[in-house]
Amino acid sequence: MSTQTVIASALLATLTAFAGQAMAADNPDARQAQPVATSQVSRAEVLADLQIYRESGLAQAELSENAGIDTERRAKAQAKYAQLRKSSYFAALVKRHGGSESDVDVAAAR
Repeated sequence: MSTQTVIASALLATLTAFAGQAMAADNPDARQAQPVATSQVSRAEVLADLQIYRESGLAQAELSENAGIDTERRAKAQAKYAQLRKSSYFAALVKRHGGSESDVDVAAAR
């Protein structure tokens, strides 16, 4: 075997080893599964919160071009949002979106 053949064979073996390691690193099945964080908030509560966020005007105030300038409008919207969040209306929305009794109790307590 010539020197060139030996060097070429060694180079090919090295590249193959590196390629195999790279493929193993990209294989999601080979990685350990990451733990999934569970939410303390139900889907129904998130949907209800989104609805009152929009109804209070807070969503529009935060998306406005004047968001940093029109602080009075944002403050009013925040106050209305806080009022709706503590109301029985919010609890009713949680229930309407499929929340359980415990979701409604937790939502009303916040």
